[in-house]
Amino acid sequence: MQGADFLEVAKDLAKSHSEAALRSAVSRAYYALFNVAAQVLIEWGFVVSQGPGAHGEVRNRFSNCGIEQVTDFVHSLDELRARRNQADYNMNSKAFDNRTHCALLVASAGVAIQTLKEFRQEPLRRQIQTGIREYERKIKHS
Repeated sequence: MQGADFLEVAKDLAKSHSEAALRSAVSRAYYALFNVAAQVLIEWGFVVSQGPGAHGEVRNRFSNCGIEQVTDFVHSLDELRARRNQADYNMNSKAFDNRTHCALLVASAGVAIQTLKEFRQEPLRRQIQTGIREYERKIKHS
């Protein structure tokens, strides 16, 4: 199974009129993006923990790599995580009554996953890897 498989599930769920399905669509979209990002880091030789701490690890590595092109990706990851938390934990939220809004969030996950594919290409790949290693070196010695 690949993390991106969750994106297809999210797309199907986003077609529903059910609030539970729309909330689940947003949740699955976030997990698609998170898991693809984690897999990229693993492919690059980084260790990603299993469990809740992995979310911060993945985000912080990309966020602190020092490469400007990564900023929009991190923003998408942060936004989807916030919406996923809202979908999963805030049953009073009215944000998931709107199919179009949920479909846009799912689409944003797809765009961010495409961006991760660009990050795998040289020279950007090497720049991001080097930036992450430098970030990890700094936090290890602080």
